[in-house]
Amino acid sequence: MIQDVLMEVFNMRKPLAAILFFLCLAACATTAYSAESGAGLILGGSDKSPVKLEVFSDFECPACGFFFLNAIPQILENFKDRVCVIYYEFPLPQHPYARTAARYVNAAARLGDREKLVAIFKTLFTDQDEWAKTGNLDASISKALSPEDLEKVKGIMETERVDIEQEIDRDIQIGEKRAVYVTPTIIITHGDKEERVSMPSNIRNIYSLLSGRLNGLLK
Repeated sequence: MIQDVLMEVFNMRKPLAAILFFLCLAACATTAYSAESGAGLILGGSDKSPVKLEVFSDFECPACGFFFLNAIPQILENFKDRVCVIYYEFPLPQHPYARTAARYVNAAARLGDREKLVAIFKTLFTDQDEWAKTGNLDASISKALSPEDLEKVKGIMETERVDIEQEIDRDIQIGEKRAVYVTPTIIITHGDKEERVSMPSNIRNIYSLLSGRLNGLLK
């Protein structure tokens, strides 16, 4: 059954939320929303983009990896400045290395190079099966960064440890305040309205679903 497959793929924080999520797979909720300034990591577009695509994600979540690899690069390429893509760290407690991966990424964001940041997302999700077993994040991140940049990132993780932890905690708190219990949670904001988009029953169609919705909002 597709529901059984999805239950294995998705990672739930609360059982009741998981049940409600599957009952509402095709549903979208529209509510007023006021963005919190400075939160999350912007992978594409800017705060001036007419549409905002927000993702609450866990680097050790298989569904998050599938979503990123099969939707985000295409969105970044095809929508460019028209859509602001923001990722929030939402490491789940059952994933032992998810928060460490979030620390690396938040430190790497301080290099100020968005292309490198997107490359780190890509390599972490591509190599997820390997580092999720061993915790060897360096081996994966070194594919996206030069040895010099990797050392800079490690240095930042040490010297700015408190700030990085606070930023991750803030992302989690924002997610919890917005009733995020499953990763990935995808929210599209246009004007003062937000629309929560459930992953389709056939998750291979996620880019088609999102691109169709984004094109509709941008008309």
